[in-house]
Amino acid sequence: MAQPLRFQATVAQVTRHTPDVVTYRLYADRRLPRFVPGQFIHLTMDAYDPAGFWPDSRVFSVANAVADRRTVELTISRQGAYTGKLLDQLQPGDQVWAKGPYGDFTIDARHGFRRAVLIAGGTGVTPFCAFMDAALGQGALPLDEAVLHYGAQTPELLIYKGLAERCAATVPGFRACYYAEQRVDGAAVASVQAGRIDLAGIMANSGDTQDTGFYLSGPKVMINSFRDKLVQDYRLPDEQILIDAWE
Repeated sequence: MAQPLRFQATVAQVTRHTPDVVTYRLYADRRLPRFVPGQFIHLTMDAYDPAGFWPDSRVFSVANAVADRRTVELTISRQGAYTGKLLDQLQPGDQVWAKGPYGDFTIDARHGFRRAVLIAGGTGVTPFCAFMDAALGQGALPLDEAVLHYGAQTPELLIYKGLAERCAATVPGFRACYYAEQRVDGAAVASVQAGRIDLAGIMANSGDTQDTGFYLSGPKVMINSFRDKLVQDYRLPDEQILIDAWE
């Protein structure tokens, strides 16, 4: 994989989905290394002197393929004091520092899988967004098949549902299922299943899982629960379960 780089970037666009979930589009001051979908960066709002120590920062999965080698998209949810500071203060035109890419939560042939089951809770979908963005750009998957199971509290918080629908409509071998725990005003939403992500249903429809990688991304409680069930109830070996847990 590419050697990580420290770079400065400008906040080019801010999209506020809710007060607690915001997407930032950053434009780097230099050409970036090639990102592999699923990788992450360290982001800081603090000033950085290249001759000194790296300042306080947080890790965020990249939500796009970085095809132009300059534009990085992040979707951040409010999880604590630092992410709250980002969401409340970061504005278009601001300068930030980042370093990356890092990580091996990658959905490609290097793990030896022919198929992938992608399970995402809330903004945990972002590493899979980079995968979908890359697949749309190439018109093909790096695997034979990939199925995304994407859940959120409400249908409105399925903020990347449109991206998944475009990928499912145009990229052979890609499918997506959507889940929402709550309905606004009790209204049903077409194509969105009521309730939480249904692991039993996923496994019942997965067929032979020998060549399948299970990618889990989202809140730690959800991910740990799914991982334990995959190991204990479905007897999957650890090497078939890849985790990208976040606080």
